[in-house]
Amino acid sequence: MKARAPRIQSPREPETRVAPPIHALLRHHLVVCVGPGGVGKTTTAAALALSGALARRRTAVITFDPSRRLKDALGLDALSIDPHRVELDDSHFDALALDTKRTFDALIERFAPDPATTARILRNRLYREISNGLAGSAEYMAMEKLHELAHGQRYQTIVVDTPPSAHARDLLAAPDRLVNLLASRAVSFLQAPTSILSVTSSAAGRLTLSALLKVLQRLTGLDLLRDLADFMGAFETMVDGFSRRAREVDALLRAPTTAFVLVTTPDPHTIRTTMAFYRELVDAGFPVAGVIANRVIAFPPLADPETEVASCPAPLRGKLLHTYADLRTLSDAHAATLEDLQIETGAPLLAAVPATTEAPTSLSGLQRFAQLLLPPTAASR
Repeated sequence: MKARAPRIQSPREPETRVAPPIHALLRHHLVVCVGPGGVGKTTTAAALALSGALARRRTAVITFDPSRRLKDALGLDALSIDPHRVELDDSHFDALALDTKRTFDALIERFAPDPATTARILRNRLYREISNGLAGSAEYMAMEKLHELAHGQRYQTIVVDTPPSAHARDLLAAPDRLVNLLASRAVSFLQAPTSILSVTSSAAGRLTLSALLKVLQRLTGLDLLRDLADFMGAFETMVDGFSRRAREVDALLRAPTTAFVLVTTPDPHTIRTTMAFYRELVDAGFPVAGVIANRVIAFPPLADPETEVASCPAPLRGKLLHTYADLRTLSDAHAATLEDLQIETGAPLLAAVPATTEAPTSLSGLQRFAQLLLPPTAASR
């Protein structure tokens, strides 16, 4: 029998457990977490979904790279494209993980003109190979799943954990890039490989290309070229549907009910990357709500250091004060980088999550992380 997910106590007044900036953030229909890899973006997205559930909102989180640790934290054996309920004490939220191929299959079924075309594409061996690997397909399918959830009216808040990307524009432009690829002239050649001969004016050019096609046929087999032409010919009937969906997704991402959140750490290199992400999002017209900074060191100055360590053994006092001075130096450095980020972008610091050695490996641990999503403190000043 499948084990029940662990349960945690939710507060009697859940609204008071969500810090005001985060509470306001979760009133958006769509919350998109963006940022470089390794900043705790997936954990942050899951904690935001948990906070939304405790605030009595119907909430879902969709993630791209669910680690074993996150699955354990959610109390789930696995994550898939289908919603998995995460039970709290008297509320819940849903968690999903992107499955590029299954989402691609569903899209084919939606846009194919008839069942015969659907079956023709789904059994095509080239489609089976590239539905997971076509450049931009994972990002496109992420946006497609997002579209499906946003228009299903099942959830009040959907939190999206985007995949790590060197540039925000690469993620958000992926639907258009994929559509443009499918509608390109190069693809039209793939629909009928021998048609490339007709665009070559010289006899020598046609002879060279003809020889090349014969070599490809001999090396790969005629079936491969037929599969390729069949696949691209079938896809031609769906370009309009893909284009329409891409436009709808773009409008959804720019809607006033959508909020982008930059997830970062105080590391100087990461801060510079986050600044670049911010500029790309703003230049493209996407609504940025603010920044969540993880792993922030924030130790306040001691009013009377000697008094603070007076109760400690004499040999330890100097070491403790020295260690605290090092932490104060690191605190100042973190505060400075976060201040630089705010000055450069003007984006509010929604939360400064303190560094902790305790990873959220359980649902209660994830709740503790969610409770750390507090309003900015000394680290932001």
